[in-house]
Amino acid sequence: MKVCFLVNQLSLKDGWGSYAVNLIKHLSEKGVDCLVLSSIRGQQNDLSSIKDYKILPPLFVSRWIKIYFLIKNFFKIRKLIQEADIVHVLAEPYSLIAYWTHKKCPMFITFHGTYAVDALNKWYLRGLYKRVYKNVKKIICVSKFTKEEVLKKIPLENIIVINNGVDYKKFQMYTSFKYLRNTKNIISVGALMSRKGYHISILAIAKVKKKHPNLKYYIIGNQKNKKYFNQLKNLVKDYSLEENIVFLENVLEKDLIKFYYQSDLFLLTPIHVEGSKFEGFGLVYLEANACGKPVIGTYGCGAEDAIIDGFNGLLVPQNDIAKTSQAILSVLDNLRLAEELSQNGLKQAQKMDWSNIVEQYIQIY
Repeated sequence: MKVCFLVNQLSLKDGWGSYAVNLIKHLSEKGVDCLVLSSIRGQQNDLSSIKDYKILPPLFVSRWIKIYFLIKNFFKIRKLIQEADIVHVLAEPYSLIAYWTHKKCPMFITFHGTYAVDALNKWYLRGLYKRVYKNVKKIICVSKFTKEEVLKKIPLENIIVINNGVDYKKFQMYTSFKYLRNTKNIISVGALMSRKGYHISILAIAKVKKKHPNLKYYIIGNQKNKKYFNQLKNLVKDYSLEENIVFLENVLEKDLIKFYYQSDLFLLTPIHVEGSKFEGFGLVYLEANACGKPVIGTYGCGAEDAIIDGFNGLLVPQNDIAKTSQAILSVLDNLRLAEELSQNGLKQAQKMDWSNIVEQYIQIY
């Protein structure tokens, strides 16, 4: 079975890319012949044994640049797609290209979050995308929440849920890692954008600081959104948190895993913004769980698929600073609860290991 995947890039530094790398890696290990079409601006391939043709138009550039690269590479894209037995779009914006060129082979699209419904909110694209979504073999949502958001926009019979997986073994490399400290460490991981809810987390940390004045809160993620980054830095200054909050980016994977292990708690409080922007799943919760760390997320987003409230973490209402700070304190101050969440988190991460998740893809192919 030969599957052609369309994604922006094969890179663990990118949400779509990380999902693609892990899915393709584990499918390949199961004997699936994988072919990848990625963006010409894609980063160095993280899967050296997989054929990766960098011929797709780059995302997040002007419309004319996209059209130029599409015209330039259209026939090569069509030829490669039509040589496959199955076409699977891993980054939603490439759905149209795949649909126009896939001929009659089965086509699948993975819906992650915001971009799954973005096109359906634009009147001039809505009809076209509805036709695509209704006529592919399967729409795969990474969370129940993403599925619910899509169904609010368009009724679909061909839509299912397969949660993201986590590479459990990779996060076990520092199980014997010891870190001596006299402070409480909290960590967040994810690009600095408003839907991640960092402004809520920071305000909650300001409350927690009253009881834990020496705590450290590490926010690790892409800082390209300068407007939001500046907003966060102003909050830090306004609440005198300069000694407590540290912003980091471009952290190597091995160092990121160390940060997970050095933390007492993983915190990410996603919110809905601007109508259709939302957190589709939240793989970082499972990564933290795989390192044996309690996690805190929010209701009303994909975090509910990763976190079972009171089992491997805690869920709080969106935009609720008081309840977020209370949840943080309940973990930091209750060692028994923290240990219970940690042990259950390890179980949850093992259950969600990619080796288990990938079997669901093989079944539907």
